[in-house]
Amino acid sequence: MRLLRVVHLVEALETGGLERVVQALVRHTDGRRFSVEVLCAVKGGPVAREIEAAGTRVRILGARGYGPRAILSAARAIGERGADVVHSHGHFAGVVGRVAAWWAGGAAAVHHLHTIDPTLEARHLRRERLLLRLTRRVLCCSEAVAEHAVRDLHAPPHLVAVVPNGIDPPPTTGRAEALERLGLQRDGGPIVGCVGGLSRHKGQMVLMHAVGQLSGGMPRPTLVLVGDGPERPRLESEAASLQGRVRVLFAGERPDARSLLPAFDLLAVPSIGREGFGLAALEGMDAGLPVVASRLGGLPEVVEDGRTGLLVPSGDVRALAEAIDRLIANPQESRSLGAEGRRRVESRFRAASMTRQVERVYEEAHGERRAA
Repeated sequence: MRLLRVVHLVEALETGGLERVVQALVRHTDGRRFSVEVLCAVKGGPVAREIEAAGTRVRILGARGYGPRAILSAARAIGERGADVVHSHGHFAGVVGRVAAWWAGGAAAVHHLHTIDPTLEARHLRRERLLLRLTRRVLCCSEAVAEHAVRDLHAPPHLVAVVPNGIDPPPTTGRAEALERLGLQRDGGPIVGCVGGLSRHKGQMVLMHAVGQLSGGMPRPTLVLVGDGPERPRLESEAASLQGRVRVLFAGERPDARSLLPAFDLLAVPSIGREGFGLAALEGMDAGLPVVASRLGGLPEVVEDGRTGLLVPSGDVRALAEAIDRLIANPQESRSLGAEGRRRVESRFRAASMTRQVERVYEEAHGERRAA
């Protein structure tokens, strides 16, 4: 039987949740039934290098926008590959990939929505709605994203498939090693971790002020921010003004981020504005950590309030501080939440299971394309 040829199309493969999902799909795709290649429309990045090192071809097109030149370049690459399915990820790649798949003439277009983006302008929404005519399936990482697809993008419900993100088991790192990697010592003060790009919508400023409000009876807490981004200068300036109440460590972008998680007493996911899924919350749960997260977007589908972590109103500094205080003051509850979180990931959110579900979508989309 001929292998079904799949091309993943992304804008770039820097470090982030979308990129890690693509990497997991490539890693776990059944090589007995599918062959896989990755196209980066604009540039590569660290995850692109990791994917290539593992044996999957990554091609970089060097596009500067999603105009005709970029679409023709992608269509040529798709045609040369003889792709049966083009799986696009994110808005930019979704424009290039779906038009290129149509232009190449034979591939079924599967578009993957990884987040809820309330910043899309009217012209972007019109474009998305037009592109749905070229789309065989819209993959959504959560029910919240699926609701966004139907409500805001006008995706027909029969095209929408919800496949939650999945991750591989965590690296085996102990607390002492994780602390050493961060250059920290266990001095009795609580350590709150946060992993994600330093952008306004990720809510690190809210978290910083919440940690600064923790109960005065405990040793000074440490907040570790793992990630980088445009918000870093503003966060660093604010951290300097809070020095007496909280110590803030900017760990930067780290390829070993999951190995650092055992250093934390809890993981915070304080997103504001948008959050399609919350991959960082999943990784925290897999490390056995209690998670405090915003009740926003897809996060309530990942973190079960009172069972694997605590959910708080998005942007509410006081509520976030109270939830963190509660977990620090109740280590037995924290351990129970962390243990249940790990069980939940193991049973529902593994990368191999995610990939099997996506493969079924590929086969359905390809079958419909051939029958059309």
